[in-house]
Amino acid sequence: MNFYHALQMDPSVLKRKISQCTTFKEKLFYWVAMAVRSMLIVAFAILFIGTLSSLFGQENTPLAVALFCILLGIRFVNFEYCVGDTLVTLAIALGILLLTPSAVAVTPPFCCNPSSLCELFYIALYYLTKARTW
Repeated sequence: MNFYHALQMDPSVLKRKISQCTTFKEKLFYWVAMAVRSMLIVAFAILFIGTLSSLFGQENTPLAVALFCILLGIRFVNFEYCVGDTLVTLAIALGILLLTPSAVAVTPPFCCNPSSLCELFYIALYYLTKARTW
């Protein structure tokens, strides 16, 4: 196994490999892989969130954090969904996240909460209908 494949492993798998190792060199290899993996994820988080915050303003930093969490969820969680359906759902969810603030800015104040609830309901409904297909 090369270092790149070790970086792709889940932390629980790396810990299991460390406990199964018999030599110090093998244990060191997996410990370094786990440390480098963690540093790369943190570096990507800083770069991703920092870039989005600088592009869209500091007031949109929570959205950047939410998008980063969505990316982690897509990358590290295997839901066994159809890739096409997942991409369409992600595009719809991100479109709603992008368009909701603009829609709320131009609607009367009493319409803000109901429109946000409708959009969340649409996302949940779409996920539930697609979850039955797998």
